[in-house]
Amino acid sequence: MYQEQRLTLIKTYLSSHKSITLEEICETLSVSKDTARRDLIKLEERGEIIRIKGGATLPSSNRNLIDYKERIATAGKERIAQIASSLIQDHYDLLMDTSSTCALMAKFMGNKQVNVVTNSIDIVELLSEYTDIQTFVLPEKFNRKNRNLTGPKTMETLSDYNVDQLFLGACGISSEGITSPDEEEAYLKKKMINCARQVILLADHTKFEKEFLHRVCTITDVDVIVTDKNPDDAVKEKIIENNIHLIVTEDEESERKKNEEN
Repeated sequence: MYQEQRLTLIKTYLSSHKSITLEEICETLSVSKDTARRDLIKLEERGEIIRIKGGATLPSSNRNLIDYKERIATAGKERIAQIASSLIQDHYDLLMDTSSTCALMAKFMGNKQVNVVTNSIDIVELLSEYTDIQTFVLPEKFNRKNRNLTGPKTMETLSDYNVDQLFLGACGISSEGITSPDEEEAYLKKKMINCARQVILLADHTKFEKEFLHRVCTITDVDVIVTDKNPDDAVKEKIIENNIHLIVTEDEESERKKNEEN
């Protein structure tokens, strides 16, 4: 199939679906990702599309662009949550931080016989459907913006817990460590780390592009990092140096497909 024919088909698809991923182009047109990217570059040069990470959208609607980015981001977080959930074993005691990715874990945890401690209202609600999961809510003042409970009593109560695993969300990650824009949140995460025998950091790739004022911990305080794409060389080198287990869902998916083909 000639390029112009492919470009016409891509535009036809976009006219009804508003957005398209590289994977959808590859599957629909039976081409490689490199060919799909070249086609999108050509269409962008003509001003007919807007290229975004992982695909393209029509230039006519900013709302479509936002929706598409949210769809891609959520898909990446779901893959992280699914892998993270597979690390949980029956009879474990867990501490779950307030984050959208931690909340998504409830979708994949199943009815495991575990105890969960959290300050997240969303996580409490999502886990309520599982009869074998015992949920403990940390006390204090309700924060409407983050939908969690925070304050001095939250910090104090954390000292009463000693858990097997902490599932920790991240605002910013660099080779220097994990950071947060909020001082109270940073301190709470520090307290959580002190309660856990194993710290599992859940972070989509965008978190590796950010750094904030308040330090949560150094990267050496983390045992496992689950992310959707490989971090940059500086961060990855630090991870390898400190024997941190890095799980990249993109690599896991590629390996799964390879095994299926074999």
